[in-house]
Amino acid sequence: MKKNKVLVLGSLAFDYIMSFKENFINAVSIDHDKEEYQSTVTADSRHKFFGGTAGNIAYNLGLLNIAEVSLFGSVGNDFETLGYKDHIKKFRNINLKVDKYDELFTAACYIVNDIKSNQMIIFHGGALDRCTDIDLTAKISNPEEFIYAINSTQSVEAMTNFTIQLNKLNIPSIFDPGQVTPLFQRKNLNDILKKSNILIGNNHEIKQIKNKSGLSEETILEYVKAIITTKGSEGSELTYKDQNKTIYKTQIPIATPIKVEDTTGAGDGYRAGILTGLVLNMTLLDSCRLGAIIGSFVVETIGAQTQNFNVEQVRKRFFTTFGYTPTELENV
Repeated sequence: MKKNKVLVLGSLAFDYIMSFKENFINAVSIDHDKEEYQSTVTADSRHKFFGGTAGNIAYNLGLLNIAEVSLFGSVGNDFETLGYKDHIKKFRNINLKVDKYDELFTAACYIVNDIKSNQMIIFHGGALDRCTDIDLTAKISNPEEFIYAINSTQSVEAMTNFTIQLNKLNIPSIFDPGQVTPLFQRKNLNDILKKSNILIGNNHEIKQIKNKSGLSEETILEYVKAIITTKGSEGSELTYKDQNKTIYKTQIPIATPIKVEDTTGAGDGYRAGILTGLVLNMTLLDSCRLGAIIGSFVVETIGAQTQNFNVEQVRKRFFTTFGYTPTELENV
C-alpha cells in the first residue's frame, strides 16, 4: 500500500503585526525599586495574518498538493468568522480536523516592531491550550495509511501526549519542539526522543535539547534516525548515523529567492518540503533540499501564508539550486 498521508500537529493562530515609528526605549518608563512599569505605544499600522506552526506547514502542503494532509488542532469561535477555516478549506488535499470551542478565542500573537527592529510580543493561547484534550487514538482509524506525522510547537503537555499516542498508533514522527524547548524537563524530553524518528530545530534549539536531555549527539542518534538543524541564511544540516554507527553531516545551502520580504514561516515551509519528500519516497537528504526550496518561496512575501507557488516552479528552482531534479519529484 502506498502511503501518501501526513499528520500535522501544532498551533493554529492569528498573527497581528504592527509597526511603531519610534524606539521602544523612548516609550517605556521603569522604576525598578517600586517595580512600576508604564509604556504607551501607538501603532501606525496593523495587519492580520494566518499563522501558527501547524497552519503554516499545512498551507505549504496545500500548495504542493502532493500529500493528503490531516490537520489537527483546537480553535476558538473566531476561526471561522475571521476567515481561517475558509482559507485552509480551499485546499482539497487538507482534511481539517479541528475541535472548536465557542467560549474561547483562537490563539493569537500580537507583534509590534519599532524603528530599530525591536519587537514587543504578546501571545494568547486561548483554544490552543485545549489541544491537550485531543486523543489521536480515538480519532484516527487508519494509522497504517500515514507515512509520517510532525509534532510541532505547542504546549509541552500536548506534545508529550501526542508522542505517546503516535507511538501507540505506530505512526513515525518528527519532533519539532521549537521555542518551547526550554520548558521540557529532562525525563519527558528523553522519553519523547526515544519515541520519535526525526528531530528538527534551529541551532539554538538543538543545543538546548542536548543540554536539557544530558545526551550527546551520538546518543540521540541511537534513538532518532536523523537530526535536522536549520541555520537561517546559512542553510541547514542533516546529521545521521549509518549501519556502522559512523556519523555523517551534510550541509544544505539555502535556495536563492527572487527577493526577501519576510522570513516569518520559512522554517515551516522547510518542514512541509521534508514531509512532501517523504511522501514521494525521496531520500531524507533530497527531502531536506526540497525543504530549502519551499522555504525560499515563503520569504518572498510578507506573512507565512501569503506565498503562492506550484510544483513546476519548485522543480525549476530545485534544479537551479542543486543541479539536478530528483526522479520522484520529476514524475509528479
